[in-house]
Amino acid sequence: MVSINLLISVVIIIILFLAPYFYNRLALKKDTEITIPSEGHYASLTRGNLFYRWYEPDIKSSEIIILVHGFSTPSFVWDDVKEFLVNSGYRVLVYDHYGRGYSSRPKVNYDQDLYTSTLKELIDFVGIKSKVHLVGYSMGGPIIGYFSKKYPELVKSNHFIAPAGLMRVGQSSITSLLFKLMTLPIIGDYLSTSFPSLLYGGNAKPELSTKDDAITVDQQKIHRLLEEQMKYEGFTRSLLSTAKNFNLVDTRTMYSNLSQLNIPSSVIWGTNDEICSYEGMQEMKEIFSNIEVTAVDKGMHDITLAQPTVVGSHLRKYLDKFCR
Repeated sequence: MVSINLLISVVIIIILFLAPYFYNRLALKKDTEITIPSEGHYASLTRGNLFYRWYEPDIKSSEIIILVHGFSTPSFVWDDVKEFLVNSGYRVLVYDHYGRGYSSRPKVNYDQDLYTSTLKELIDFVGIKSKVHLVGYSMGGPIIGYFSKKYPELVKSNHFIAPAGLMRVGQSSITSLLFKLMTLPIIGDYLSTSFPSLLYGGNAKPELSTKDDAITVDQQKIHRLLEEQMKYEGFTRSLLSTAKNFNLVDTRTMYSNLSQLNIPSSVIWGTNDEICSYEGMQEMKEIFSNIEVTAVDKGMHDITLAQPTVVGSHLRKYLDKFCR
């Protein structure tokens, strides 16, 4: 009798353990069901449809800026920052990485080559013939770095916002622990599918670190857009593959090699960044001898969303300087 009760208990535990995994997986929609906003377009590239948006100033400029988002939050992370650039006469191109936002979710390795080749394909697809200014946020930092190293003839300036790739040995946080768990076989798939909020640090509806900025994007809009991309197959797969195949911890060698090309560069970083530690700012200054720097006082990793006025105004200042 005891053994039967024990068996029943084990079965119940297993069912409860697996229930959220299968419930969430079965609820996912195909990426072919994604409906894109009217202001955006699809670029039909080698690995599928890539969602992008062009923003044109009233008086068209020859200067083009491409904004490259980070690991999990898609291109709406630039919604307020881009206004500073467009209003200053710059043409702005933003896009969603594969697996995020409104882009396709191909079953490929999400590695350095995927991200750099996708950016190159997009540039070719939209017909850009001149050099561009690249702005990379978080994981977007290493992406524009690798791209610039491979295609220096296409880049006029680089701008890093809280860039990834400068984590110190022994540095630990809840974020890095979750990252390690996500890269484990089977465990990573189970956790990210059963509890997708872990992909946002354990909170699917994160609160902005500050709401003092008058033009900060609406909090409810952020929640809606974050939840929207999790409805489709391939989102968690793209993040797990990126965590396994794209080095987000230490890209110092790439940054060092990039510095030898003397491409005009700037870096903007929040002093209280809880994801990509502000300690990396000093390393960037040591690696890039002539880099322009801005420290956002008490800024956290969400500075493009929470403090777009500070980020946008300083970014515009550096772009104006490099375009003289």
